[in-house]
Order: sequence, then structure tokens, then C-alpha cells
Amino acid sequence: MVPDRPALVLLVDDDPASLKLLSEALAGQPLTLAVAVDGEMALRQIRREAPDLVLLDAMMPGMDGFEVCRRLKADPATRDVPVLFMTVLADPTSRVRGLELGAVDYVTKPFVREELVARVRTHLSIRAAAGALSAAVSALSEKNEELARARASLEIEVARRTEELRAANQRLERELELNRAAELRVQKAQNELAHLNRVSAMSELAASIAHELSQPLAAILSNAQAADRLLAQTPPDIVDARAALSDIAADDRRAGMIIQRMRAMLRKGELSVAALDLGEIVREVTRLVASAALLAGTTVRIELAPGLPCVRGDGVQLQQVLLNLLVNALDAVSRRPPEARLVVVRTRPADAGHVELSVADSGEGIPQADLERIFEPFFTSKTHGLGVGLAISRSIVEAHGGRLWAECGPGEGATFRCALPAWNEDTLPAE
Repeated sequence: MVPDRPALVLLVDDDPASLKLLSEALAGQPLTLAVAVDGEMALRQIRREAPDLVLLDAMMPGMDGFEVCRRLKADPATRDVPVLFMTVLADPTSRVRGLELGAVDYVTKPFVREELVARVRTHLSIRAAAGALSAAVSALSEKNEELARARASLEIEVARRTEELRAANQRLERELELNRAAELRVQKAQNELAHLNRVSAMSELAASIAHELSQPLAAILSNAQAADRLLAQTPPDIVDARAALSDIAADDRRAGMIIQRMRAMLRKGELSVAALDLGEIVREVTRLVASAALLAGTTVRIELAPGLPCVRGDGVQLQQVLLNLLVNALDAVSRRPPEARLVVVRTRPADAGHVELSVADSGEGIPQADLERIFEPFFTSKTHGLGVGLAISRSIVEAHGGRLWAECGPGEGATFRCALPAWNEDTLPAE
């Protein structure tokens, strides 16, 4: 959806009376209506200007709505245009056929005005959210490219400065006495080199930012799909759909918090330490992945030990650690039969004033040789993984004064354990 204009909705129906009823039902909404009276006319209009939503009559003479939808989804230029079928057909075969062709929803004729408006608003909102996500991903990609170019430039500059320092040191070794002015110049050059190294390290955060944001963005998409399915039910599940939309807003705020937290880390270089209820962190993060687990057919079970002390740490960062572990666990069990897909999150007291958080899955496990390698940057067994999630998680846990490790037994899946120090008013925050 283009943000500078109202949403464009194309009404496709060979019945003028039906087009009139649709136009009257949608009158007063913040959108622009266009009409087409047959399939060929609809395809021409869509190719000329892609609408944000197509309300398509399934049964039309000549080219029916199913064929129009098939052609739209076969064309890369129009495959992303959402299609909402309008039909008097009530048999499941017709509905399934439309959904298999790529339609997002159905409205049955004669339609109820309130239901029609609600469905149109919902799919336009989903369309807008998808556009915003695409723009955000493009912006992140451009930023990553800028950071990569900056890093390459910095590496060249560091190499050049290093060579300059080497030459300067050779000249100083040949001199019998070092004067104070030469020492100051060398010290200044060394300080500049250290600064360049720090800036170069900052550029490496590009991969971290992309990985950290991928999970709330994926949660937004998952909740949007869940809301779409809930609204497609008969009758629509409005309560759960609103809950899914609320989750989308919460995940959006979480992505903003992640960016703000990373900026704060770059600026201050220290954690925001507080006393945290580990059980509350578990409940919040498992709520975030609930839709993804539901769509994947995975059971996520929580086992929280009562009366645990608070832990010392940064809430957003510890949430991200658990989120990384849960996403990996969901992926690990995805290749198992649906009845065998189980992820268990536990908390329990640990030794030496620590509290342990663990995430166990019923997946295929991890080879013993890889139990430590999986925490190395860019080591991944996923087809599309970056290989930075576990490395980032271990860095966060160690910065909190804790420890993160993996265990795996034959036929027992994998378990990731995280031991964090309990809160103590007399203990200084971790450096």
C-alpha cells in the first residue's frame, strides 16, 4: 500500500446491482474504489495500477474469478495483490479451490455489510503491515550494505595506519634517543588506530541487528497470518483475531526496544541491570512464540519452579536470549511428526547462588562434536541461518556473569542450559 494515497480496492463483478451494493457498503471508508465488470477488464486494470485489495466475484461469464485469480498469482508483477472472493457458493470444494489458488479470504453472497467492512479493513491492515515490513527489511539491507562498505574502508585504513606505525617504529629503533615530541606523535597515532578498531567492531553489529530484529518481525508475520485465519472462520473469531493484532503491536514495540537497546550499548557500553523475575520473562517470551508454535503444530510446555529468587540482568537482552533458544528449538522439532513436536522451558535453582533456565526439545539432537561449535559465530546447520544467534546469546549471558551451554543425549533431543546469578543488593552489576 502506498502511504501517500488512500487504499485502492478493485470491485470485480458482472452484476451492476451487486457492484452498487458493494460501493454503498464501502462508502465512507478511507479508501478509493475501482470497478471492473469482467475478468479481462479486471486484469487490464490491475496491470495498469496494482490495487491494495481485489473483491472478486467467483462466478462470472467468460473468464470466471478462479481463472482471474490463477493468472494474477502466476504473474510475478501481481502475485502479491490480495484477493478476497465473493461467491454464493457454500460448498467446501469451491472455497478450498479459491484458497489454493492464493485467495486470502471469502465473503459469501448475500453479504453482511458489517462483516464485509471488517474483512476489507483487516486485509488492508495486513497489506499495510506487510508493506511496512518490506520497507523495514529493505532499509536494514541498505544499512547492512553501507556498514559493509564502511568496514572494508576501515580495514584498508587500519592496514595503512598499521604500516605507517611499523615504518615509524623502524625509524625510532634506528635512533639512539627518542625525543618527547616523537613519543607524543606515536601515542597519538596509536590512539587513532584504537579508535578505528572500535569503529570497525561497531560495524560488525550489522549482522546482530538483522538477527535480533528477524524474530519480532517473524512474530508479526506469524500473528498476521493467524489473524487472517481466525477472521476466515465462520463465524470469524474476532476476540482471538484482536489478540493477534495486539501481539503484532507488541512485537513492533519490541523491535523498537531492541534498536534502542543496541544504540544504548554502543553509546554507554554497559547493561541496564535490574532485579528480574525469570518466570515472568519465560511467560512473556513463550507468549510471543505462541502463534508460531501453533502454526507449526508444536507443543510448548512451561515448568517453573516456585519461590525462585530474582536474577540480575537486562530484561530485553535476557528475553532475546530465551527467544533465540525457543526459535532454534521450534526449528529443531519441525522435522518430527506432529505428535512428537515438544519444547519444554524450565526454571530451577542452581548451585553457587544461580538460577537455571533451560530449553529442551524433542528434535534429532546435536552431534557431540558440535556442542561447542554451535556457539561459534556464523556456524549454523540451518539452510537460511546466519549462525549468530547462539554466539550473541552466549555473549549476553556471559556479560551477565552467567554461563550458557548445550547438552545432548542419544535420542533425547537437545537441551540448552543457562545459569544466571541471583539478584543480590550487595553485588555490583556485571562489567
